[in-house]
Formats: sequence, C-alpha cells, structure tokens
Amino acid sequence: MGLFSKGKSQSSEKELVKKISIYKSPGFFKKVSLGLAHMGLGKFRSAFIQNLAMMLGAGLQVTKALDTLEKEAQKKPMRKLIEKIHQDVENGTALWRSMNNQAFFTPYTIALVRIGEESGSLAENLENLAKQDEKDQAMKQKVKMAMIYPSIVIFLTVVIALGLSWFILPQLVGVLFALNVELPPTTRAVIAISEFFTNYGAIFVPSVFGVLMIAAFFMKFTSLRILGQWASLQIPGVKSLIKYASIARFGIILGSLLEAGVAPVEALNSLTNVTTMWKYKRFYGNLTEHIKIGDSFAKSFDEIKKSKKILPVSVQQIIITGEQSGRLSDVLEKIADIYQKKAEETAQKLPIILEPMLLIVIAGMVSFIAFSIIMPIYSVVGNLSG
Repeated sequence: MGLFSKGKSQSSEKELVKKISIYKSPGFFKKVSLGLAHMGLGKFRSAFIQNLAMMLGAGLQVTKALDTLEKEAQKKPMRKLIEKIHQDVENGTALWRSMNNQAFFTPYTIALVRIGEESGSLAENLENLAKQDEKDQAMKQKVKMAMIYPSIVIFLTVVIALGLSWFILPQLVGVLFALNVELPPTTRAVIAISEFFTNYGAIFVPSVFGVLMIAAFFMKFTSLRILGQWASLQIPGVKSLIKYASIARFGIILGSLLEAGVAPVEALNSLTNVTTMWKYKRFYGNLTEHIKIGDSFAKSFDEIKKSKKILPVSVQQIIITGEQSGRLSDVLEKIADIYQKKAEETAQKLPIILEPMLLIVIAGMVSFIAFSIIMPIYSVVGNLSG
C-alpha cells in the first residue's frame, strides 16, 4: 500500500502538490550577502517564531504582531530583518513569501508557514516550528559545548608547533651542526622545517590562515562543502553524531509536514531542500522520485542502492509499518525522539572519544622533536665515552 492510498485520492494529492508548489530560493549572490548579513542571528530565529505564534494565537493580526516584534528586537540586524518582512506583508505579500525572501528561514519553516496560511492553522504551525527549532538550537549548543575541549587542545597544539618551529628550533640548529656528527633523517627533517619557517614563516602562516578562511567561506556557500562533510564523516564519534542527528531531523521534518497536511511528494521535496549533508540529500532526492511515481516506502527502500547505510533496517521497517497502518506521521515523530536522544548522548561522549586521539597526536609530535634533538647529542656522548 503506497502513500497515496491513505483516504485521499491520487488526484487530490496531486492538486495539493500543485497548490503548495516549490518556491524559488534567492540567487547565489543574494543568498551569500543575506547569509553574511544574518550571521549570528540564528539563535533569535526560535524566539521570533515562538513570539509570533503566541501573538497570533492571542488573536493579533500578522502586521500588528510583526510591528510589535520589530520594536522589541534588540539586535539591529534582526530588527531590520523583521522590518523588511513587515513592509512586504503590509504591501500585500504573503507572510511565507516575505520570510522566504530573507534567506533566513529554512524551506521546512517556509513550507509549514505557507500551509498554515492557506489552511488557517498558522499559529499552531508556528508553535510547532518554535518547539522544533528550539530542539535544533539545543542540539547545536550541546555539540558546540562538546567540541570546546577538543578545539582548545587542537588550537594549543598548532600554537606550540608553530612556536617550536619558528622560535625554538632555529636556536637549536646551530648546536646540532656544531656537534659535527652524522645527523639522522628525523633530525635533518626538523632542521629543514626550522629553516623553512625562518625564511618563509612570515608569509606562510598568514597565507595558510587566509586559505582556510576562504575555504570555509566556499564550504558554506558552494558545493565545496561536500569535501568538508566527507572529512567530518571520517572522524570517529562525529560520524555517529551526524548520522543520529540526520535521522532525527528526517523524522521531525517529514513527520511535521505530513501531520500539517502537506502532500508526501512536497514534504519530501522540502526535506531534500532543507538537508545540507549531501549524502542524505541525494538519498532523499531518490526517495522523492520513487514516491512521485507511486511507489511505496518499502519498494523505494529496496530499489535505492545502499539505503540501509542511510537509514538503519529498524528505522525502515518502522516507516513501512507506519505507512501501511496510516500512522506515518506518528511513527516518524517517534523515530525523531529516539534518535534525538541518541544524538544528545553521542554529543556528551564526543570529548571522551576524541581525547585519546588528540593525546596520541600531541605525544607523537613531542616525541618526534625530542628524539630528533636528543639522538645527535646521545651519539656525541657515546663517542666520548668510547
């Protein structure tokens, strides 16, 4: 039994898909400029949606609620953002389209706001959005807190390595040459690194930081982010965290959209658009194509290659059961709750997982430098004793 047999005819589903058509997102350059302008405002998104939901639920008009939120906004960029939305709505633009023009809200948010406006359940949809966005922000905060210790250790390791290579090792090079003994390969490598930083350090270090900043920019706004995501998936602990968080997000978004009355194909399209991890984005795109031609989830999972690596067999079976029983949105929300907890537990354990790896790297670096310096001295002492 497919998705299109849950009490609605296939024609009515197609009409809803056509009605809730995919909106156009801003162009690349506008998206970049708006993204830079909205940098640091992510934590205010949940409060904006929550306060708007509360005011609309109390009976205020959209324009009056936006005017109030505009006056209450403490950050100037956030106040300007709300002001633009307010002006668009007053000029007759739909709220969902005004929000979409700012490139600040996710396609998932825009989809629920649009269906809320067209079905008269805007306040309820906004309230659900606020709860989910609050969970997302809490998860991101836990991940950031978990990464503080590893980040500090990595930063100090880089600083110490640069300090040794740039200031300490050049002082020892003369001593090593004065020993007048055959230097082992490791010592010659240390000397080469020292000479490189002495001659080119003032150019090399700023250039590396500049390249990293440019790479971070392109990874955020272009398809180059695929490389960064691939690298993240190679780190133990981080890979599990990304997997659990992605499955939780899959359940939250798809379940909420289906419960709000969004057509299955449009819900999967919104899920694909909001997903940033290319591995999951590609899977959701393939799943959308199968559902679009009338395949059930069971058939879709069987025909999509490596689907079990994206969604575990247990999750797939739960989804199939929910589809057959007509309770798909409910089981998706349960999946979201289960994997949200798994993601939170993994985030708490992440420092414990990464700490041994970082200690091994630091110990290896220190041992290499110490061995390279001590070996020539030990050779001289041995010759004197002989």
